[in-house]
Amino acid sequence: MPKFGRRALLLSSTMLVGALAAAADAAAQQSASASTDMQEIVVTGSRIKQAANLTSDSPLTTVDSIEMKLQGTTNVETMLNNLPGITAAQTNAQSNGATGTATINLRNLGEARTLVLIDGRRMPLGDPTYPYADVNFIPGALVESVDVVTGGASAVYGSDAVAGVVNFKMKRDFEGVKVDYQFSAAQHSNENGDAQGVLKKSAYPVTIPGDRFDGFVRDSSFVMGVNSPNNKGNVTAYATYRWTEPVTQATRDWSACTMATTSSNEDALATQDNQRYCSGSSNSAYARLRTNGSGTGYSLNPDGSASFVKYNSALAFNYGPYNYIQRQDERYTGGAFAHYEISPAFDVYTDFMFMSDHTKAQIAPSGFFSGTTYSINCDNPLMSASEATTLCGANAGSASATWKGYVAYRFTDNNAPRYDDLRHTDYRYVIGTRGDLGGGWSYDVYAQHSAVIYNETYQNDVSIAKLQNALLAKNVNGVATCESVISGTDTACVPINIFQLGKISSAAYNYVYTTSFKEGSTTQDIVSGTVSGDFGAWGVKSPFAKDAVAVALGSEWRRDAIDLKYSENVLSGDLSGSGAGTTQPAVGATEVKDIFGELRLPLVSDQPFIKDLSIDAGYRWSDYNLAGKANTYKASLNYAPISDVAFRGGYNHAVRAPNIIELFQTSTSGIGGALDPCSGSSPSASLAQCGRTGVTAAQYGNISECTSVDGCNTLSGGNKALKPETADTYTAGFVFTPTFMPNFAATVDYYNIKIQDLIGTVPTSQIMSQCLNTGNSYYCDLIHRGASGSLNSTDGYFITTDINAGYRQQAGIDISGTYRQDLEDLGIKDLGGVTLKFIGSWTQFNRYQPLLHEAKYDCAGLYGSTCGQPTPHWRHQFRLTWNTPWNADLSVNWRYIGGSSLDNNSTDPSLNAGSGIYNNIDGKIAAYNYFDLAGTINLMDHYMLRFGVNNLFDKDPPIQSANDDYVSVLGTYGNGNTYPGIYDTLGRTFFLGITADF
Repeated sequence: MPKFGRRALLLSSTMLVGALAAAADAAAQQSASASTDMQEIVVTGSRIKQAANLTSDSPLTTVDSIEMKLQGTTNVETMLNNLPGITAAQTNAQSNGATGTATINLRNLGEARTLVLIDGRRMPLGDPTYPYADVNFIPGALVESVDVVTGGASAVYGSDAVAGVVNFKMKRDFEGVKVDYQFSAAQHSNENGDAQGVLKKSAYPVTIPGDRFDGFVRDSSFVMGVNSPNNKGNVTAYATYRWTEPVTQATRDWSACTMATTSSNEDALATQDNQRYCSGSSNSAYARLRTNGSGTGYSLNPDGSASFVKYNSALAFNYGPYNYIQRQDERYTGGAFAHYEISPAFDVYTDFMFMSDHTKAQIAPSGFFSGTTYSINCDNPLMSASEATTLCGANAGSASATWKGYVAYRFTDNNAPRYDDLRHTDYRYVIGTRGDLGGGWSYDVYAQHSAVIYNETYQNDVSIAKLQNALLAKNVNGVATCESVISGTDTACVPINIFQLGKISSAAYNYVYTTSFKEGSTTQDIVSGTVSGDFGAWGVKSPFAKDAVAVALGSEWRRDAIDLKYSENVLSGDLSGSGAGTTQPAVGATEVKDIFGELRLPLVSDQPFIKDLSIDAGYRWSDYNLAGKANTYKASLNYAPISDVAFRGGYNHAVRAPNIIELFQTSTSGIGGALDPCSGSSPSASLAQCGRTGVTAAQYGNISECTSVDGCNTLSGGNKALKPETADTYTAGFVFTPTFMPNFAATVDYYNIKIQDLIGTVPTSQIMSQCLNTGNSYYCDLIHRGASGSLNSTDGYFITTDINAGYRQQAGIDISGTYRQDLEDLGIKDLGGVTLKFIGSWTQFNRYQPLLHEAKYDCAGLYGSTCGQPTPHWRHQFRLTWNTPWNADLSVNWRYIGGSSLDNNSTDPSLNAGSGIYNNIDGKIAAYNYFDLAGTINLMDHYMLRFGVNNLFDKDPPIQSANDDYVSVLGTYGNGNTYPGIYDTLGRTFFLGITADF
């Protein structure tokens, strides 16, 4: 169990003793008239109990377990990402750059700004590289419902609830046994004419895939619950298992090669259209050697002879087919919820939850990657005479001369793709007590400990130092021998023959291959206590209202900690293709002490034209050990003139303190930066523009391109001087429950969220475009070119350290509705009824200003390298279910994703790269309509069969090129020429499941 701080335990115990004393006094004075038998519940977004028939004062969307069954989703990630107000983040469709987690991105404002709860208590942190709640931890079989609250809720729940709150309500007090099994698979017809046209024209050979039946997922769960003999206690235990088979990009025609776009000049749009092509990587299977890192370079002769040819695009490497569009994954979860009521004032409870998740991401093989300068001795015996002359000229054969330059050579002939082996082991313990104190008062005090143990192993990586050793070879008695063996500095070295196709020996491979790892943990400790109740016993209430003033008061202590270690080859930057620079361990912890309170003030009820009028308010004072003190607060007004309609509006001032990664991450190298328009033999940016980014006239036209479409190098890191973000949220809406239509309910809510002192990095596309176009020193100083001018060399990168920068602001309207109609009321007998459910979200604007007093831009309806994933103006889900009288339901669901446009085509200089490039073919994503069918059948009282087809018409996702003439097209979370978290990538998916309940 965790070692909680003494002050934290004292804080909560003191609060509890005071509460007990106050409640005992209140109970002694309680009048008989003050007691009622009304059922009370706690609604997400407040800690005050309220009547079960009242509505939330905040915009609230609820998804129940029935919807999960109809969607065929046993993992909550997919269900939530289908909601209009949520944008996919980390999913199982990520490969290169995957974290192995599944995260929630409410309003596309970032996972860091979405607080995720389990029954009103925090989920564990994510892992030490990505500290955002991993919803893989949630057992789908135990989810009763999911509440999504829009807007700031920091006054109630503390830091991070900026965009809103997602609260998983679990099934408790279960009695009996429930066993569930589900199988799902995808069927796809590869008939994308546009994609196949690109594949057929590819400069290098590409296999066009045929029709597929793959993507198998198997889920099973076991739930058992038992009540105590006196029905005062319950234990509910569960265990789940999930196996997901991998699917590679090679299996779909739209992802069988990595596509890029040739762009037209904006002034020539009337006569010239864009064309897609299979781009590939110049880290080629035929090698590419460039003297001093510049020029076109030389490759191995494809005919297999020991000679060089000029590099050309036909020799590029198609790395796309190796990548996964569905990762392999194996997951176990288990746990138990228990409680026992010793007395009405003392109900002891505990939770234990566990997850073990093992996933693998596969990407293309490693090798020599361009950007590192290597040396080859000019008398290397593995070179032919013509090759030595090509590289060394007159120094060919010289024992003292060396060639220096970039070497790019993909290791493909030994069939060893790189694997990112990710393992997460998560624990969460809760122990607490709650009870009735009498007089309408209750309390809840608990301690919680959670830990995430993280282990990430990279297999089939390559050591830069060993590659260099293996290139320096001498002839010793007719045998090629490493110079390091001769000198004794590395007697294990084996020379590597990169001078003829297929000649690298297995011994050389074994020498240069290496394994690297990251390992560590995050921990979170919480002690919290709350007292809530009303002042009915004292008669404290409005003379015009039937309900008394109610409050909730509490305090909380929380500690978050990170411990992240790396293998030596990661620390030293010795891994080929992993970006620039070195990496250091990250260790640190944050603490916060909170005091909070809420007030519900009923003003008027059951009066003419005022069925209900009430005010809610809340306040939280927080003291962070590093970020300082912060105040959060909220206020809302609820007004129902009649029973049929209720109006609600509110204001929330929320806070997000910097998290443990933003504070403690040391400088870390990586890739993913914007592409460089100043690189290549024909840069798309002018010499004057490139000069602003640090390019000299001599370097212009000779700079090495960033060879991966994942972008140029970055150097990121945390910042202990960060201060909290603040956010102001305004909401206004109404709830319509007409008495003349008793089975109908609808809500309409407007929201406006503005986040200031934004914690984050300046987008690298913004850094490049602003420097190119304005020469602003702030942006230009964030571009650190290497000695050769490159941004993909070991000393070239974008600087992306976390800072408090500008602001983000989003506004829109959420609409939801439900209606049930018995068909008999329409004169149709014996056919049951129909149920309609609708959830829609309209985004008015999504503004972003990276830095104060600098240009701002609006990403609503856009996507791309700056705006990231599409944020369409409108999304919705509409489900129609026929509830038959034969113990069966049939349902159809319509998922709509509005159209979006490419940000780089905008005339806004903050969004385009200043290159004059206009992309027609990638410029728009049309509106998407998906249709799903599902059904459930109850059999013999104890069994339920469910089945369905999602993406009924096997609609392909939109194709988006990875890049466009040195301008990135695919934004954050793009993979396989599309956005896999938003659009269906596997095709038509089937599911079949059965539940046995005893």
